[in-house]
Amino acid sequence: ALFAIVVDGSAEYVPQPISLCSSQEGMEAYLEESATMISEPHKYFPRQIKNIVDAADAISPDAIGLPDDQSYPVIDISPWLNPSMPSDKERENVVNQVLEEATTGGSFSIIGHGIDDALFDRLYTAARSFFSMSLEQKMGFSSGNNLAGYVAYRNESVASIHKSGSPKEQKDLRETFSMSSPPNNDGNVQGPYEFYNAMSEYIEQLQSVEKAAKQIFTAALSSAKGIDLPATYLKDVEEHATGLLRASRYPSTPGFEDATKLLPHSDFGTITILASSEEGLEEIRDGRWYKVPMGKGELHVSVGEVYTMWSNGLFKNNIHRVGKEAKKDRISFPYFTSQGKRSSNVIDTDVGISPICSNGEEARFPRTSTVDHLRKYMGAFTGGKDDLWDD
Repeated sequence: ALFAIVVDGSAEYVPQPISLCSSQEGMEAYLEESATMISEPHKYFPRQIKNIVDAADAISPDAIGLPDDQSYPVIDISPWLNPSMPSDKERENVVNQVLEEATTGGSFSIIGHGIDDALFDRLYTAARSFFSMSLEQKMGFSSGNNLAGYVAYRNESVASIHKSGSPKEQKDLRETFSMSSPPNNDGNVQGPYEFYNAMSEYIEQLQSVEKAAKQIFTAALSSAKGIDLPATYLKDVEEHATGLLRASRYPSTPGFEDATKLLPHSDFGTITILASSEEGLEEIRDGRWYKVPMGKGELHVSVGEVYTMWSNGLFKNNIHRVGKEAKKDRISFPYFTSQGKRSSNVIDTDVGISPICSNGEEARFPRTSTVDHLRKYMGAFTGGKDDLWDD
């Protein structure tokens, strides 16, 4: 799974593909012959999502709260952030909880992540201050690239992939500011001092949360498939990938009260870690729309399409939206793991991995990486650019 190359006397561990599915040799023929193989995931997922959303809308297009006898899954991941202290049983209990939620609704909230409430307070205060500036001032922090700096209200479009019949929903009803990890990445735009500092500190603290989360998902995958994966496998396979943090504001706009602020979709990448203490996030669980409760200090984790593919469909890509009844001027901070800026040579050589399967299980998806999967959506988002980071 991992082999070591000695460089200047030190061992550098290089991730290698792990797959117990059909071998890559002769894969093209297998793609043609296999009735279960999904050869074009970027076309499959929009269809899958539409079918699930249509079925949920048929029950009710409006989201409801969870019944009184049910609670939203909140998992304490602290045993994985302090591995020297808890018992193996405590860590295993976390894995079992994550496995249960990842294979059903595809999402859960976490506590015990080690990020202080004071930082969240600074983050929200600085974001509100930034977004309250005039449009002219905010445009001064635009790079012309949607993944770095400021993007104005209604300048992005989930509807370009996940269609809507409403003319009010053809553009996302939000404005954003994005930063890649690490904060000093040369592709980043440095925003106002307090805003930049708060986002920088937050994205740095998220690194340990991301590492722990991916170790937990690795252990869950190992357990479910009955194979022995290296403990940090799902982190190591994209070791050169960085995360992308977005501050998003959903302003209340006269005339758009009946519009969904962000259309139903699932995230393209591995996992998304969301901070938002305000109402608005809605997702499909058990076949219908539910409101997602977010307590102060909780982080929401959702499975993306790449993890669905790497797990060969075991982990369910979470389908969610920002609803019509989202709190006025709602602010959220989604952190998309493995979707930040990379060097061009890494992009060119990033071939990803094949689905990880149990003994005798056939692959349902082709070999892929986060970058490769994102490229498949290029036409809708960037007009056919070769790289999301092209100017």
